[in-house]
Amino acid sequence: MGARQRYVVVGVILLAVLASISLQHGLSWGWVQLGWDDLPVISRETPLTSVLAFALGFAGAAFVLMHKPTLQLANEVVDELSKVSWPSRQETGSATIVVIVTVVVCSLYLGIFDAVWMWLTGVMLRAPGVSAG
Repeated sequence: MGARQRYVVVGVILLAVLASISLQHGLSWGWVQLGWDDLPVISRETPLTSVLAFALGFAGAAFVLMHKPTLQLANEVVDELSKVSWPSRQETGSATIVVIVTVVVCSLYLGIFDAVWMWLTGVMLRAPGVSAG
């Protein structure tokens, strides 16, 4: 097994764990909403919803690792990501500064526009013959 294949296997297993944890919480919530008892299976700390969630999560991982087209797609994704040229630390810092300055300028513009609009609305509502409501 090559290095890229290991990345795929580790990634699929990590995704299976994350999916299982999410599914566990969802199933547990569903059990509570339906008023069902979440029966302990292995111990009191391992209820039925946990066993179901992890069984489904790892069954999905096994499917992905055994299904040739899906595994081929995952390998192609790893190959494409290996071709990506990541920015240097200096480029990332420069881009971050540009984003922060842009956000500050836009915030000032919108803040000034909002203040002028509120002042103008206040002047119009205080005009004689205009009702507020």
